[in-house]
Amino acid sequence: MKRQILTKDEKKALPFILPGVIVTALLIAYPLIYIFRMSFTDQSAGGAFAGFYNYQRLFHNPQFLKTVVNTIKWTLSTVVFSFILGTLYAMLIHRKGIRFKGFWRSIIFIAWIIPGVVKATAWKWLLTTDGGMANHILQSLGLIKEPVPWLTTPQFAMLSLIIVQIWACSPYVMLMMTAGLQQLPADLYESADLDGASWWQKMRYITMPLLKDISFICILMLLVWAINEFSLIWIMTSGGQNTTTLSLLVYNQFKILNLNGASASAVMQLLTTMIFAILYVKFVIKED
Repeated sequence: MKRQILTKDEKKALPFILPGVIVTALLIAYPLIYIFRMSFTDQSAGGAFAGFYNYQRLFHNPQFLKTVVNTIKWTLSTVVFSFILGTLYAMLIHRKGIRFKGFWRSIIFIAWIIPGVVKATAWKWLLTTDGGMANHILQSLGLIKEPVPWLTTPQFAMLSLIIVQIWACSPYVMLMMTAGLQQLPADLYESADLDGASWWQKMRYITMPLLKDISFICILMLLVWAINEFSLIWIMTSGGQNTTTLSLLVYNQFKILNLNGASASAVMQLLTTMIFAILYVKFVIKED
């Protein structure tokens, strides 16, 4: 006897599931399909099929390779150091003998809850070459003699953006890792202490393996956020001083009404995100 396509319980659940499926299709699936189709058409030719013409123009754009390199540099730097700093925050505050743990977590978490536009604007003011508070403090301490052009030279612009992104994203990692640390069984550490295990051995063989699932989620989210970050870079440098990433490239194409080129850039950004995510997931599965 052939099995029915839907069981009785599945048919009852269908009215509750369909609204979510429809909303997802309208808000996510349809725009993706539309952008993908736009990347293969030519508006100047009445929306005719153009094949890979838009992608060829994108690849021959002298800024495209620099943009990809900047995106990779930006993504790897912010993800790695945000995860390390957030984990250090969580472990330091979680240690025994630390008082007012909730207070310290709240202070650090402020960097995460502040709106992105406010963060970018405040940091742009702090890092201004002339009159910025960062240069004023460093000069007062005698660490520098001349103001550092944080956002106006390629030497420091990308570094400044990376530092701000790390400051903004590490509290999220701290929150997630803190939740994981509070669930770790204390008897494992007591047994390790009896066996004479060092701090590094406990960290390597107990803490990090047990926090692997949480670490996976944190790094995956950091990857997605880094590749798609726009407001921070746009407000602080507008993509100048060699800080243009794929998200800004999409905007620049859209700004000059090159909708087909913007669609091709958006598809490339999506593919870059998927490549990073797939490689990371495969790495984690291989380790397991």
